[in-house]
Amino acid sequence: MKNNAKRAIFLRIFTGFIAVYLVLMAGFSVFLIARQNNIERLEFHGKALQLKGTIERSLNNYLDTEKHIADKEKFRRELDISSHSLAYGGLEFAVYTGGYDLIYHTNDYWVCEFVEHTEITKKGTKRYIGRAYLNPKAWFSDKEIAELEYYLSKDISFGEVKAKQLGVLAGYLIHIDGFWLDQDMIIPNKIVVTPAYAAGFDEKGNVNSAKGKEEEQILYVANSKAPEGLPYFERGTINSFIYMHKSKLNKERQALLRNRVLDQEMLKQHIKHLELNQVLSERVNLLTYRYYMVLPYQYSATLLSDDSIYSNFWTFIAGEVYLWEKCSSTLLFVWISCLFVFLTVALILSTQMYQTYRKKEELERHRIEMANALAHDLKPPLSIISGYAENLMANIHAEKRERYAAQILDKVSLMDRIIREMLDLSRLESTDPALRYQHLSLHGICQEIVDRYRDVCHERSILVQLEGEQTLSADAALIKRVIENFFANALEHTPDGGTIRMTISGNTFEIHNSGSHIPEDKLKSIWQPYYKADEARSRTQGTGLGLAIAGKILEAHRFSYGAKNCDDGVAFWFKFA
Repeated sequence: MKNNAKRAIFLRIFTGFIAVYLVLMAGFSVFLIARQNNIERLEFHGKALQLKGTIERSLNNYLDTEKHIADKEKFRRELDISSHSLAYGGLEFAVYTGGYDLIYHTNDYWVCEFVEHTEITKKGTKRYIGRAYLNPKAWFSDKEIAELEYYLSKDISFGEVKAKQLGVLAGYLIHIDGFWLDQDMIIPNKIVVTPAYAAGFDEKGNVNSAKGKEEEQILYVANSKAPEGLPYFERGTINSFIYMHKSKLNKERQALLRNRVLDQEMLKQHIKHLELNQVLSERVNLLTYRYYMVLPYQYSATLLSDDSIYSNFWTFIAGEVYLWEKCSSTLLFVWISCLFVFLTVALILSTQMYQTYRKKEELERHRIEMANALAHDLKPPLSIISGYAENLMANIHAEKRERYAAQILDKVSLMDRIIREMLDLSRLESTDPALRYQHLSLHGICQEIVDRYRDVCHERSILVQLEGEQTLSADAALIKRVIENFFANALEHTPDGGTIRMTISGNTFEIHNSGSHIPEDKLKSIWQPYYKADEARSRTQGTGLGLAIAGKILEAHRFSYGAKNCDDGVAFWFKFA
């Protein structure tokens, strides 16, 4: 029964707390994601404007007086050099003319570098480095591309291959062996991969020089023919740093974004609906958003007579963000920490509620026991009073009239004492008594009580011993009642010829009586009203409230108290300040 009640309390409280926790965490998550979405929109807006400014500064270098691009190839080549940094973070963009002709767009091609031309100066030969794109899908098979991408990822400049000693493989050297340049695109002859072996180490143990073995070179011949009329270059390299940057991006996502900015019809729809210079967004799934911006040249556009919108150039920019990557650490921290807090509070509250339930159950049990005990204690004297009263009314045994009256008065006195002690206990339990503190001699109080019970002790041959002296600050009447209740309880349970010993030592008062022990599991229960640890221990007729009243008085004084079994009996004690 107790386990069922405990289980029900814990289940209800934990269920309620978990429900509240889930609602709050869901609300917080929605709020944080919405807030992060706004932050990402603002960041995308700032990056898009910065990107557009860079593109237009390059564009202005190639515009003629009529705002036409004089040399598109050079403009594209210039963007080739900086496009990877312009689109840092996964942005894709496309630049269009006012008539929606595509000028340039980002791509997933490999960026290649080569010496475009040289110049002899007084200081020596000056080399001019050019950049162009290589589309591997146009010249190599998928298998060859996969192998080349592996070698690029193990380029010796990255130090991905950790060589520990000389002559051990440290990476690969990749170069283009001959190619033709078609505007900003490279037509390769073949790509050569050379294994490089460690030839030297720096102080930190990193490879600082390597030697390639030409006999181990791997050749990838392009599926191309020598074109006519195009410039030919003998050697070029693939920029492995730009490749590594692009390889970290999600290819599928970048392809979708790239197709979006290359969709001229979509661009026209945005322009038609005047969706210019503002961040447009669409929700891909629960935590993924795509952002777009259509930016006219110099942020201005003209409304023509046919209600169409015109600008000399258009820049279409797209980006995507997965909000979980941005919010996951915060969400996990808040969810886990709040779960711990909620579970801790739920556990504490459940424990307190269960303890309250047990106390209430205990109080109810005490109430029933008190009612039963009161009925049990009052029934015999009431029955006796009733019998004597009937005899008096019937004038039976008239010679015993005085005896009957004395017995009636004795039973009335007993019931009065029971009721008064019940009222005293009820008053002590309901409110804290008003204590009148004064300095008291504990020895004097004990001696007074011993003198009061001297005749009873003498009659039963009980030896009473009193040792020690101490003064304490307390309510004289109440402390005297505590000690008297302790003494009366000891007297009640001491066998004839036994011993009662009262000891005052330091800040402790202890009264010991010889006799039988109290069962250990009942030592705490004896302070409850009408509780009797062992009916066999009781010799006289008490009210069953003495120890309960004593306990409440000591609690009001903030004195600790208790009972314990000794070798030859039982001791009751309390400690005072």
